[in-house]
Amino acid sequence: MSPGSRRTFVGHLGALAGGGLLADGLTSWPARAAMNWRAVGTQSLWSADAGQVQVTRGPWTSLPEMVPGVHLESLRLRMADGVHLHALLYLPETLSGTERIPALLNTTPYRNMPRPDNYHARHGYASIYVDVRGSGASEGVPEDEYSEQEHLDTAAVIDWLSKQAWCNGNVGMHGVSYSAINSVWVAAAVQPPALKAIFVRAGHDARYTDDIHFPGGAMLMVDNSWAIGMVGSNAMPGAPDFPLYSETSMDRWDTPPWLMGFLRHQRYGPYWERASLAPRYERLQTPTFVAGGYLDIYQNFVMRIMRHSPAISRGVLGPWHHGLVPGPQMDWAAMQVRWFDRWLKGIDNGVDREPRASFFMPRWQPQTFRYTDDVPGEWRHLDDWPDSAFEPSDRLYLRPEPEAPSDSARVAEPAAGRGGRLDELSGDESALRLRYHPATGGWGQSFGPTTSEGYYGLDHRADDAYGLSFDTAPLREPLEILGFTRARLFVASTAPVANWIVRLNDVAPDGTSYMVSRGYLNGTHRDSHSDPEPLVPGEVYEIEVSMWCVGHTFEPGHRVRLVVTNADFPVIWPSPENMTTTLYTGGDRPSYVELPTLAATRYGESELLLMDTDDPRRSTHDNVRAYQRTHDVASGEHTAYFELGNVLQPGEQSTRGMDRIWCKVDEKNPAIASVRFEGMSSGETDTGRRVDSRAVGTLSTDAQDFTLDVECTLLDNDEVVRTRRWQDKVPRDGV
Repeated sequence: MSPGSRRTFVGHLGALAGGGLLADGLTSWPARAAMNWRAVGTQSLWSADAGQVQVTRGPWTSLPEMVPGVHLESLRLRMADGVHLHALLYLPETLSGTERIPALLNTTPYRNMPRPDNYHARHGYASIYVDVRGSGASEGVPEDEYSEQEHLDTAAVIDWLSKQAWCNGNVGMHGVSYSAINSVWVAAAVQPPALKAIFVRAGHDARYTDDIHFPGGAMLMVDNSWAIGMVGSNAMPGAPDFPLYSETSMDRWDTPPWLMGFLRHQRYGPYWERASLAPRYERLQTPTFVAGGYLDIYQNFVMRIMRHSPAISRGVLGPWHHGLVPGPQMDWAAMQVRWFDRWLKGIDNGVDREPRASFFMPRWQPQTFRYTDDVPGEWRHLDDWPDSAFEPSDRLYLRPEPEAPSDSARVAEPAAGRGGRLDELSGDESALRLRYHPATGGWGQSFGPTTSEGYYGLDHRADDAYGLSFDTAPLREPLEILGFTRARLFVASTAPVANWIVRLNDVAPDGTSYMVSRGYLNGTHRDSHSDPEPLVPGEVYEIEVSMWCVGHTFEPGHRVRLVVTNADFPVIWPSPENMTTTLYTGGDRPSYVELPTLAATRYGESELLLMDTDDPRRSTHDNVRAYQRTHDVASGEHTAYFELGNVLQPGEQSTRGMDRIWCKVDEKNPAIASVRFEGMSSGETDTGRRVDSRAVGTLSTDAQDFTLDVECTLLDNDEVVRTRRWQDKVPRDGV
């Protein structure tokens, strides 16, 4: 699995340091038995007390044999309130007493483990990895994701780094996902003076809508298993000794699940402003490199930060999911060094004179489930993102076929699979009715898949059949889009709560339908995420659905398809009532979609550092063992089942380190829905003692409430040490 991933389902510690997101200066971590270890001894630390931080030797009494040129220290950093944070510090082994180098910081709740190499240290940087307060081998309590205290801790560590005898006073932050989000927030909201640059990938600028919570005000479903899994991860004692009875272990044992906080804040408010740069982008003034992938959900911040922040910035968008695959894969460590060389070492390497915006323009290809090969297409470079990326102007109207008068259309039998065409001209007023099928979804792409979970690369036709689909005629020439597609729809519902999901698909001549982008809107949030209002049954509303940022080429002979539906199971939580929705078109209610068409332009040249296809550092692993969709015809229950963990070889039977997720919905009564997670975090000492932290939890709904039931168990050599259970009930708030 991937230690930098915001959404990793935390499992076996040996797998935690696996591929995908380790290009932050770290090499892949081989199994502990495969590394040579050495005793730390009593030699002096190369770091010292400074600022508000006191430093002592850390918990690792043995460390891996390092590659030539790299020195590693295991540290405990004492904060002003007495809490110790665990850190691993990599330094150039040849660092002289008079040499001054910059420092790079990564903070994460996903447990840092020592590794035998560090790219940053080999290129003249002090590189430090810190377990945030209440995680890994750090002390303290994990109060919440992106807690205010962990940001204050980060600022103290930055100040401490800048004052080390070997530091030139300049510090950078970097990371993927959770670490990226923390980096942006610390730079913008805390603004430590010594923080001179950041390099972030797969992050966000809006926690409520662009993290795994409430996109468009719709509540996510399967991704809530992450929060349940973090209960077990946070309860797991720190390596290398995994002390079950230490004060640190006992302190964090009673910490409530973060999911309880999410459920109590189903609408936007001050709770969600923490770690959300938007809308106050002016706070970010630190030179910032941002990157994201089209298959992810953490790419919107790339364009928005570069558009709205005064910071010197550069951005890259590629054809990746949250694990930064499939290819072409970047040499992220080398890209980081080049960025930080400019801003932390003052090297005039030209990075600030190259085109600011680099993006990959994919072309269609036959896809397979969770494909990892290089995507066909080409890299392009511009001095800035075009205005059309933010304000799309190429409008296509939804035209039903047949285009019956709306009065007769409103009384027609609702049917899935109907639709019509996309046209440059609007038509006479008409309408289409759609019966809600709560189990629709699951045959295309999950929400921000990673190397450890999710699905993508599937033909969407099975889902398109349960929506209202509108197609262009086969294209005569290529159509390129880059940015945020936007749909403006006139809709009505027979229920007070309804979600609208809008998908943009690429339909090949053989009928294959692949998703390009999508957007969500909870109809109760049509005017405000902070003050939602129920829909009045039968009343017509004009709504806007913005889709995730993407670049794509629709090739000649292909068709552009827009699909409007009301369910995306198991991605978003089903709305609670059986219902029928109506989509109005033409006349005074002209529903349409606006495409961010990329105009022909002159592109620049830029130095993007890519990995060769045979580079051994390329991520190739996949931790999805199984993804199954089943339907109990007798009961009406639909189930989506995920089995996640190291993919077993033939004959292997181990289930340790494997996570299981079940999402269920009753098609006859969609208020009855649930997500269940079972997973385990595991560790083993050098004496063979094994410690496991097992989390089992279910989040379920009826028509009125969410019910949470989570149990965490600690085991020592398979013997139960202690068990803790949390139960909670929270009213549904317009979801």
